Amino acid sequence: MKRKQRRAARRGKAKGVPVTTVALPNSDEKLLPEPPGSYDQSTIEHLAQAESVPYDENLLERARTQWQFGDWRSLAQLERDVLQHHPDRAKLALLAAAGHMQQGDDQVARHYTRLAQDWGCSKRLVSQILIAGVHNTLGRAAAAAGQEPRALRHFQSAIATGAPTSAVGLLTRARANEQLAQLGLLSPAGVLPDGEPSPAKRDFSHPSPLREPPSAIVKLVEACFTADDLLEAIDRTVERSNFNGQESFFFFLLISDRLRTQKDKLTALHFLNSAREHLAAVSQHLCAVLARRFIDLGRSEDATDILVQCSLSRMAEGDLSDGDRKALESSYKKARTERMAMTEHGHEVLLAYLRQHLAPLTDALKGNKPVLIEIGTTRENVPGQGSTRKIAEFCKENALHFITVDMDPHNTRLAENMFREMQTTFEAVNMKGEDYLCDYSGSFDIVFLDAYDFDHGKHSKLRQSRYVKFLGAPVDDRECHRMHLDCARAVAEKLSRRGLVCIDDTWLEDGQWTAKGTLAMPYLIENGFRILDVRNRAALLDRGCEASVES
Repeated sequence: MKRKQRRAARRGKAKGVPVTTVALPNSDEKLLPEPPGSYDQSTIEHLAQAESVPYDENLLERARTQWQFGDWRSLAQLERDVLQHHPDRAKLALLAAAGHMQQGDDQVARHYTRLAQDWGCSKRLVSQILIAGVHNTLGRAAAAAGQEPRALRHFQSAIATGAPTSAVGLLTRARANEQLAQLGLLSPAGVLPDGEPSPAKRDFSHPSPLREPPSAIVKLVEACFTADDLLEAIDRTVERSNFNGQESFFFFLLISDRLRTQKDKLTALHFLNSAREHLAAVSQHLCAVLARRFIDLGRSEDATDILVQCSLSRMAEGDLSDGDRKALESSYKKARTERMAMTEHGHEVLLAYLRQHLAPLTDALKGNKPVLIEIGTTRENVPGQGSTRKIAEFCKENALHFITVDMDPHNTRLAENMFREMQTTFEAVNMKGEDYLCDYSGSFDIVFLDAYDFDHGKHSKLRQSRYVKFLGAPVDDRECHRMHLDCARAVAEKLSRRGLVCIDDTWLEDGQWTAKGTLAMPYLIENGFRILDVRNRAALLDRGCEASVES
């Protein structure tokens, strides 16, 4: 065996394979080839097989330099066909993996990492190069956030981890210059005098994926929580800051984290879902972070959705065809939608009925567009709720005019933004719902009552504070019953002959209607309204006359 090793070592030396070594911390392994006599059996056998195959003797040295400078694009161009006959294919594969990882090609990076291990790289060496890559990613994130000293420290750690015996100081400045140039943060003549980066004007039109929140976002979140009105401060910050996708993600994520520490899980979940809307703009690492947050809030199904979504979107082209990917996404979405429909509130009762019976109602209006009014705009984007968006999407698809009314200006602003994004002429009105229906001129066709809440004992301090600020008192059952009765009176007066009304959060208990329908339901029934459906803690009614929509 020793003789075979010596022969193999002589062959390697005769071929001119470089023997310069770069030790990694706490390891005897090297980025460059081992000195003669230190190859393992699999490498020796590969060298013997590769002896007659020509290869680039300077490839590893060149790849090593590219790694030191952070030329990830060149490293990512190392192809398996070129590497597999090279004596140092294992380390070259590892460097190729580093290049793909920094370019966000996670699936390809994993492929080359497995190749490196299969070809002889130990798990320890692989982990050290991956750790160096993490430092580089953190350095890029810090640079994008304007934290130049912090970025420099991470770039230095990356070099020190991967090439500790080299000129770390000089290579760090070279690495930093290259990374800043790739991010568009370095002027053409920019250098790193005295070890400090000199960024040019920042360009966030195509931001590099971040792994931690920029300090500016952290400060904005702190400012919101010191404001007199948290939700107003959040709205104002979002409106004025012109966040990109990554910044929006971190802003809402940090808002959610703060609310979770305050034990306001419902509002924390709302802002977590707001962060989720910007998931496409962040790295796969942050997909896992977001999934963990949902698990912490008891929403393991949402966490599963996120991980499935990320996995499908980041699959390499060779893993699934576009058709297969879309089929898989459609199948999963359909199954998820069917499960979620069972937990939806009254809006699903209303929309399910309209999907089957909208045509007779529309025909009876003789060319006039049906008007659907929601009293109580969505407050939180949480499972089972979200009625405003779902009703708006239905109205847009079916040519209905939609009006949502709420006493809280925060909820109205959210609806206005949503309607703007949907490019609709729907209306978001900041007003007490009973007053709006009373003042409405003419008739309306469909009404969804889901406003003043009943006192179920689980309202957060934040939600109670909104009632105090805009209605003068916290949630009160008597006011809930009165408000919905006032709405029911307006509905009985102004609802069109074929119209529908749905009251959310009401059910029969010992033969009596409770919660939001305590007074409203008996009033409507006494005035000739007919119950069409009762489920999901909601009741759907029409006028009960002969001209009603046929079931």
